[in-house]
Amino acid sequence: MNLTFIKRFITTSIGRKALMAVSGLALGGFMLVHLAENLLLFKGEAAYNAWVDLLLSNPVTPFLEVGLLALFIAHIITGVWVRVEDFINAPRGYEARKWQGGRTIGSATMLYTAAAILGYLAYHLLTFRFVDHSMGFYQMVTAAFRSPVFVTVYIAGAVALALHLSHGMQSAFQTLGVNHPKYTPLIKTGGLLVAVAMTGFALISLYYLLNIDLKAAEAGYQVVVIR
Repeated sequence: MNLTFIKRFITTSIGRKALMAVSGLALGGFMLVHLAENLLLFKGEAAYNAWVDLLLSNPVTPFLEVGLLALFIAHIITGVWVRVEDFINAPRGYEARKWQGGRTIGSATMLYTAAAILGYLAYHLLTFRFVDHSMGFYQMVTAAFRSPVFVTVYIAGAVALALHLSHGMQSAFQTLGVNHPKYTPLIKTGGLLVAVAMTGFALISLYYLLNIDLKAAEAGYQVVVIR
C-alpha cells in the first residue's frame, strides 16, 4: 500500500467513510482502555502512580501518542467531511424528517456530541497533560475530581461520549459492511454496552467529589446484617 493509493482511497466517499469507521472503532477501544486505567485509582496511590510511571518510562509510549493523535485528526476530518457531504446531498426537508426511520438521540446529535467531546478533550489536556506533575498523578487526578467545576465538565464530557458511541460503534460496523441479521443485534448490544461503560468516567469523578467511602459503607452493611 503506497501513498498514492491512500490518497485515492480517502478522496472517495466510501474511503472517507471507511477511514472514519476504523478510526472511530480504534478510539472507542482506546476509551475502554483509558476507563480501565482510571479504575486503578481505586487500588490506591501507589498502584495508580506505578502504572503511570510505567507508561511514561516506556519508549513506545510517544509513538502510541502520535498514533492516537493521528486517529483523532483522521476521525475529525473525515467525520466533518462526510457530514458536510451528507448535508449537501440530502433531499430537501431531510433535517425536518431526521427523527423518522428509527433515528435515535445518539444518531441525531452526532455532530453536537463530537463538538462537545473535542471541547472536553482540550479541557482535559490543559488540566492533566500540560501542567506540573510534581505532586504525583494520583494526587493531581483526585484533586481535580474534588472540584465541582471540573466534575461538572467531566460528567458532561462522559455523557456526550456515551451518546456519541451509542450510535457510532454500531454505525462503524455497518459502514464496514458487517451487517447481517445474525450479527447486527449483537453489534448493537455491544455498542450500547460500550456507550453505557463510558458513564463510568462520570461515576468515578462523583465518587471522589462526594468523598464516598465504600469500605465504610460495606462495613456498616455487614453490621446491620449481623444484627
